[in-house]
Amino acid sequence: MRKMSKTCMVSIDVEEDLRNDGKKTFKGVENLENILRIFRKHDIEATLFVTGEVLENYPDLVGRWSKKHEIASHGYYHIPLCRLSVSERKRQLEDFCRVYNDILGRKPKGFRAVQHIIDNTQLKLLEEFGFEYDSSVIPRYVPIKKYVGYVGKAPTEPYHPDYHRLQEKGNMKILEIPVTPLVFGIPLYGTWIRMFGPRFYKFLLIMKKPKFINLAMHPWDCISYNGRYSRNTEKFSGFLECILDNLNRINYKFVNGETINEELKHGT
Repeated sequence: MRKMSKTCMVSIDVEEDLRNDGKKTFKGVENLENILRIFRKHDIEATLFVTGEVLENYPDLVGRWSKKHEIASHGYYHIPLCRLSVSERKRQLEDFCRVYNDILGRKPKGFRAVQHIIDNTQLKLLEEFGFEYDSSVIPRYVPIKKYVGYVGKAPTEPYHPDYHRLQEKGNMKILEIPVTPLVFGIPLYGTWIRMFGPRFYKFLLIMKKPKFINLAMHPWDCISYNGRYSRNTEKFSGFLECILDNLNRINYKFVNGETINEELKHGT
């Protein structure tokens, strides 16, 4: 990361829709253009953490997205790692890398775990498969609210984890790009943005302007659906525009995971 500017990683977890009826649909994936259109307006190159199912079912869309954005891994199926054995994790990584190479002709560099549930076993597997960075660790979270992916404090800027405790700095080859919140552990995340709106985040940015933050969302943040967290989906586009305008106004540089990894690797 360049020292002269504050940095905001921008990413989308591209997966199946969030539904209450148990049916698997990909309406958000099919309408991802609703968000990418806004990124184009702000000249943002984001990281799209896609599942293997998305790769397999929408190869033409993924190919189109890759012309502007980084395509990274969100696992093969949208299943938390804590529910998979080591052999199942390996099989998912093998299948993902195979389909990814078939479609894009190269290896993926980045990974984000489902629900941010990550452990040292997975990081070691990622190194084994040639991944260069992970972006799963949540380093801070709202004290009054629990989240399964938050397991304790970690560095709030990109770091190399310890081989035995990933929340600490160490000597692993893989880079961890944490999903760093804004302030008070409040994440700059699609669901939260829809719940509280852009004025709330503008107020938080007056209080503190971290050197590094992570702006993340899902495709279904921008489509209407019936679900537990469906509030303000029809307003999300406008909310996102306002937040990006405000971050740009206070000189945040928008980057994807691959750019962060390359800049740190080469010391720029």
